[in-house]
Order: sequence, then C-alpha cells, then structure tokens
Amino acid sequence: MTILKKVTDGAKSIGEGARTIGKKSSDLVETTKLKMEISKLEKEMENNISSLGNLVFMQYKGEEGLEDEVNRLLHSTGELEEEMADLQEQITKLNPRPPLCPKCQTQLPLTAKYCFVCGTKITDNPPEA
Repeated sequence: MTILKKVTDGAKSIGEGARTIGKKSSDLVETTKLKMEISKLEKEMENNISSLGNLVFMQYKGEEGLEDEVNRLLHSTGELEEEMADLQEQITKLNPRPPLCPKCQTQLPLTAKYCFVCGTKITDNPPEA
C-alpha cells in the first residue's frame, strides 16, 4: 500500500509542477505581448513628438492655424502615456517583484515569511525604497 501511496503522491506532485509550468509559460507569453504593445505605443509616441517639433518650428517660422493640430497631438501623446502605464502595470501584476530582506537585502521567494540568510521577519508591507 505504501508504494501505491508514493506513486499517487508523485503523480500529484508532477501534476502540480506541470500546472505551475503552464501558468508561468502563459504569463511569459502574455508579458511578451504586453511588451510588444508598449513598443508599438512608444514608436507612435516618438512620431507624435517629432510631428509636434515640426509644427512648433513651422509656427516659429510664421505659419498660422496649426494650434488645433498641436493640441490634437498633445492630447494623443498624453493618452499614449496613460496606455503605456496601464500596460506596464499589467506586466508588474503578472511578474511581481520578489521581496527583499529589509535587513540584508537578500532577494527572497514570494512566499517567504523570514529571511533565510539573517532570519529577519518579512512583513507584508515592505518599506518603500
């Protein structure tokens, strides 16, 4: 009976490991997609800023009636910044930073309650860096 129990426990352990690997793979794929989207938004933002520079220079040279386009580009660029911040927040949620020991600054596992180097208790609310 003990052999059967060991086999059953081993199978459960393998199944849990497979689920963990599957979740991490899924998170990695999602993170990559989000980073690609951020890259696209950064390129669009660079184009907006370049266009804004051209418009400001044209205004400097005396061309009139460009205010609406300048305002549109400014508004669009602000929206892009907000979108990028939202995507970055999603990435952070998918890949939380591991805690650091407040005493010795050792990087710890996410589930750590105590530092395995110096024994300091890890609080749920680490101090701001």
